[in-house]
Amino acid sequence: MSIKKAIKSLPMAIATAATLAVIAPVGTPFIGLDTAQAQEAKKKKSTRKVPALSLDFHKKITKGQEAMDEKNFAEAKKIINDALGRKGVNNYEKAVAYQYLANIAFEEEQPREAIRYYEQILDVREQIPEQLEISLLFNLAQLWYVQEDLDKSLQYLQEWEPRTEIIGVTQLQFISTVHYSKSDYPKAIEYAERTITEAETAGLEVKENWYQIILSSYWELGNFAKVRDTLELLLINWPKPGYWTQLAGVYGELGEDQTSFSVTEAAYKQGFLNDKPQQLVNHAQILLSRNAPIKAAWVLRDAFKDELVEKSAANQKTLGQAYLLAAEYKDAVEPLSAAAKEDADGSLWFQIGQVLAQLDRHADATVAFQNAIDIDSKDKASDAKKRLLSATMLKGTSFTELKKFKEAKAEFAKARRLAKDAKDRRTVKQWEDYLKVEEEREKILADAS
Repeated sequence: MSIKKAIKSLPMAIATAATLAVIAPVGTPFIGLDTAQAQEAKKKKSTRKVPALSLDFHKKITKGQEAMDEKNFAEAKKIINDALGRKGVNNYEKAVAYQYLANIAFEEEQPREAIRYYEQILDVREQIPEQLEISLLFNLAQLWYVQEDLDKSLQYLQEWEPRTEIIGVTQLQFISTVHYSKSDYPKAIEYAERTITEAETAGLEVKENWYQIILSSYWELGNFAKVRDTLELLLINWPKPGYWTQLAGVYGELGEDQTSFSVTEAAYKQGFLNDKPQQLVNHAQILLSRNAPIKAAWVLRDAFKDELVEKSAANQKTLGQAYLLAAEYKDAVEPLSAAAKEDADGSLWFQIGQVLAQLDRHADATVAFQNAIDIDSKDKASDAKKRLLSATMLKGTSFTELKKFKEAKAEFAKARRLAKDAKDRRTVKQWEDYLKVEEEREKILADAS
């Protein structure tokens, strides 16, 4: 996963979950029952004249409430709809009935129905207490958000916000989420920061996902300096592995390579890269580029051992090259051979042959050089042709070291035919002369014994 995806995927799942948690029915405060919300509404001064509930309507609604308490929603709806159908029902009574029907819709998990009833209440908004109207506006904003209609959600929020006297932490966080979902990142940041400030002022716990929305918004805006600052705050307060790796990536985006490397190294030492195979490989490659090949080799060696990274040809080749650069030739052979077998790589087999010859493993070297010859003989590229000549000569050299003079002569004869210019022919002639000297020396030693 790229650093951008890693950052972007964090906030929204958590923010949405938090939003769902705060959505709930407004309740049934209209009918004069002693609910906390009704008592609070009574304290608010309002110029509206709210019609009274008739005794008969109140009795009907009470029976509907009893049916709801028993979870008999079909009966509750029948009673409430019957009350609605009576002659002379005023708008306030309609609003009370719609409120009950909305609550039943919640219980039956029918949010669209709940929305319909809430909006019917707003049709008679001049006949209900103003504070209750304001509460409905916010509930509808939440419900439309869950229905993924962001425009309607924002429409209700924009109507609700200037009319409410208090905007709490939960409301601010929700507004931030809506703006983020609409890709209005400056507004998402503004409301998320207000959420944090309000929580701190009230002595409430500051939530991680508030900062995550800020983080993701700054990333979308391309403000990497602010992304860095936000990640550092997250890392201090919620020191999770992902923040280490994201912070390293952001430092890289800002061109602060040394700091990026240091953060990645710290994350690696704490085991925070163990579930991120590509980042482990990237870290090894960075170590190689920083002239620390043995450390790069250790990173990949341990990752292979713990099955954290796939033993692909590319990864095996990186491990082998790291060992070579660290002059650990013996350890380089196995991973390089595994990579060469999988990729049928002539250049890699040639390199393996050279390493084996340097380790005096000449029998194995002849096999590696032959593998290179078999692959490069089918390749028309100029570097393959040049390598074919070198592999043939070096195979002859290994046979010479093995005292297999007949096989060595055959290889040098092939090399002579492959030589295309005077320089190559002189090189082949030098190896043939060396072979004659070795063969003669061996014969003298044999005769002396």
